[in-house]
Amino acid sequence: MSINIKITALAGILSLAAFTTQAQEPTYDHHFLLAGASFAVPENGWFELVCEAFNAEPLNKAVSGDAIKNTASDMYYDRFYTTEELDRIDAFIIMHVHNQNVASTNGIKENYEDYTHSEIQMYNTAYDYVIKRYKADCYNLKFNPESRYYQTENGKPATIILCTHWHDSRIDYNQSIRTLAERWQLPLIELDENIGFTRKVLDADGRQPSLKYAADTEKIYDITFGWHPLRGKEQYIQQKIASIAMKELEKLFTPVPASVEVSEKSMVIAPEEKGYFACRFTGVPPWNLTYTVNGEEHQLDSITTNPLIVEVDPAGDETVVRPVAVTNDYTENGSVTGEAHIYQAHHTVTPTFDTYVHQANKTTAYVDADHLEVKGNTDTHTRESYLSFATTGIDPEAARIALRAYYYDCVYPSWPRKETHPVEIAGNTESYSTMTWDTKPDQFTVIGESPVRADELGSYIEWDVTDWTKEQIEAGASTLTFRLRIGETDATGLLYFYSSEADDPHKPQLLTSANPTTGLAQVDANGVNVYTRPACGEVVVEGIDTPTQVTCYSLCGQTVFSQEIDGSATFALSPGLYLLNLRNETLNHTCKIIL
Repeated sequence: MSINIKITALAGILSLAAFTTQAQEPTYDHHFLLAGASFAVPENGWFELVCEAFNAEPLNKAVSGDAIKNTASDMYYDRFYTTEELDRIDAFIIMHVHNQNVASTNGIKENYEDYTHSEIQMYNTAYDYVIKRYKADCYNLKFNPESRYYQTENGKPATIILCTHWHDSRIDYNQSIRTLAERWQLPLIELDENIGFTRKVLDADGRQPSLKYAADTEKIYDITFGWHPLRGKEQYIQQKIASIAMKELEKLFTPVPASVEVSEKSMVIAPEEKGYFACRFTGVPPWNLTYTVNGEEHQLDSITTNPLIVEVDPAGDETVVRPVAVTNDYTENGSVTGEAHIYQAHHTVTPTFDTYVHQANKTTAYVDADHLEVKGNTDTHTRESYLSFATTGIDPEAARIALRAYYYDCVYPSWPRKETHPVEIAGNTESYSTMTWDTKPDQFTVIGESPVRADELGSYIEWDVTDWTKEQIEAGASTLTFRLRIGETDATGLLYFYSSEADDPHKPQLLTSANPTTGLAQVDANGVNVYTRPACGEVVVEGIDTPTQVTCYSLCGQTVFSQEIDGSATFALSPGLYLLNLRNETLNHTCKIIL
């Protein structure tokens, strides 16, 4: 619905703006505050995953390089949270984990107001100040007329949750934070005890197990450990940290119900390829999923990976995956949405031209490069890729037409991480022989977008271009050119795809499925069956009980073969699109053949 109202009064404009802003604000069940340093900043992802599981607003105030003394200083000078934020916070999670004794009683004051700023610069006094100050601030909301806790007996309940280090290398800190949690009777997220490995048991190569989950290293007690965990919501280690935190928070808050949404990972697949679909869950893991593949029921239990990519064996021209049920410890009958339709390719088109352009090298052409590059919108290093295809042989009646490119590497400017990059696809009908950043065209129609997930490395990424391609063919286009570029995102990876010049079989392709009106088998009213064997390059005609002339034409009207048969016959054909006519005294039947 559009609103065409001319507003001249300033008050009216402000009211409309306030209404628009209010309408767009998400509704949360809870509000979680996080203090921490580089293990807790949003680029990690574990805290944000926790908030998603509880439909909580993520108030992430972690700052790389900070320590607990920085949080204490911010609270000391009343700049860590606003009164409005304090009023809505349901849990304050602290993940400052420097390997120090934070439970020492040296220098501890009875009241937080007794501390000077210089006295809260030690790890133990800073922790003491933060805990006492937060409790006092929550209590004092009872005196604030603007607070929802105004005139309550004890003000706002002060829920503080502490964390161990993400593994058990920092012995001094982990032991002392347990002492502190016990002293104050605070919940503790025990990552070190539940992470799934220990410093006491080395990997088979003799290295500390934390190393394989870390982006860098640190030495403690002259032993090399993993330092900063690999970043990104899709990293195993971030999902593991999140699941441990969720288990502790479940004791205090109710998570959102389990649900699953199913979609295609594979849109169109070549013969002999496996198909894949994606599942994205909400709620707290582990999940249990029931789904069907062309009506046959399957079950997956104890799922902890989200999103989950599932392999299926294709069955015929179209494989349909539908979710049936999802459960977890809190949900007996979760919401299931979406479905995946995976089509078998009947025709493959390779690029007539492909290249990428580089913002930092504005006059350089990369038409002979063995790869394509796509990188997000930056000041100087954006990359975009372009691919052109001839429309010859593309069936305008195909059920699905998809462009796919093989994603083989992702490079980051700093720490490696796992992120999802939304890659937009746009198209025009122009032909190109070369291109640079300065000469790249800008007249494109946006077609859609596909998320490129971190765990899809080493696989084809696909974009559905069905409707747009059909429109261009109907309009008489002989060439289709597609542009790939990063959509709106904070993800910073440089994505690599093989080009048509690559010394690798996984080149870019435009795949078309079968015509949905004909399908694999075509049955005439007289009992004549016509079907294809794409893997063998054959078309089979059955059910002929009288001499019948079988004639095959190309779409240009040229006769490919003409032969009289009586009974059944098999014909070999090259990949392509054909018309097959069967004619006798009582039959005149024409069908479309796709190989």
